[in-house]
Amino acid sequence: MADTKITALAAITTVDPAADVLPIVDISDTSMAASGTTKKITSNQILGAGGTATLASATITGDLTVDTNVLKVDSSNNRVGIGTASPVTGATLQCVGTSTVSGGTGASAANGLHTWFDTGTNTGYISSFHSGVDNRDLRYDAKSHVWSLAAGTAMTLNATGLGVGIVPTGGAKLAIRDSGANDSYIGLGANNDIYLSTGTSGVHYFRKGSAAASMMIDASGNVGVGVTPSAWSGNTAIQLKSSASSIAGAIFQGANGGANANGFAYNCYFDGTNWQYIFTTTSHPATRYQQSQGIHSWFNAASGTGTISPFTQAMTLDALGNLLVGLTAAGTTAAKTIQIANGTAPTANVTGGQLYVEAGALKYRGSSGTVTTIANA
Repeated sequence: MADTKITALAAITTVDPAADVLPIVDISDTSMAASGTTKKITSNQILGAGGTATLASATITGDLTVDTNVLKVDSSNNRVGIGTASPVTGATLQCVGTSTVSGGTGASAANGLHTWFDTGTNTGYISSFHSGVDNRDLRYDAKSHVWSLAAGTAMTLNATGLGVGIVPTGGAKLAIRDSGANDSYIGLGANNDIYLSTGTSGVHYFRKGSAAASMMIDASGNVGVGVTPSAWSGNTAIQLKSSASSIAGAIFQGANGGANANGFAYNCYFDGTNWQYIFTTTSHPATRYQQSQGIHSWFNAASGTGTISPFTQAMTLDALGNLLVGLTAAGTTAAKTIQIANGTAPTANVTGGQLYVEAGALKYRGSSGTVTTIANA
């Protein structure tokens, strides 16, 4: 039969791919007619049939799902998932699984992210573009990761450690360089020692293993060895911990002798107003030695707690060479003398002899107990 021309067909404005059908002849089905059976097929069935389909172009206004979760386009939330059918909230693109970038993506003339892998140097880059400027924010290869800002290197992570403003070298796990090319290093020693070299502010701790701080430097420059340094009135104080009793001694500068004073103290520190006991017990006295402007002084205080009141100035060597025992000031114009305050006469013998002043008289008690007045008052 000759073909009959069909005219006046109405255009379909909206097509339902799942419902609208096309007639086809199934020539393999001879159950109803020798020439084949007329059947119907939808557009969905055509696209889903086996074989290869070639489309000049395609516009998909809804979701796109390829092999369940190989590729998913979520049109409602404008998200794309690779290896997942549910790309996470907040991510325009989520890739699940191992991925390899070869060549490059992005355009240098557009703002956005540009990634590529240089097969010649085995180096990868993740860079940001802004107005056509390549900032190369991250560079990575088999040995190191480099973070950059504009043309400068901001941070490097390699097999040695992490460097901020500097490539880490040596044994330090963290190296820091400021804009003035001043370097600081933090690392671990063979016994898990933590060390810090340089630094301008804050508190620095030095520990060995899992023990408490072996040494620390506070923000004022005070150093504590085995102990947190007390609140000293001046800078450059070193406070020490006794291994036997946990009573701290200290090497100090300033104290109440003024900025030109320094010395050593045991079980006490100066808080800016008063000397205070460190160890809160009544079984240990406080002592200190101080030198200031050529004067050497030795002080004692009975055991106690809280504020020390008073210290006794037991001995002084002044700038003129006068040795004062129990006195704080030499007589007028005196130089290179030994001056002794009135004391308590000894009642027990010692091997050798005892020299003392009693009621203004200089006396000597020998090892057998004989007392001789050397000079009257």
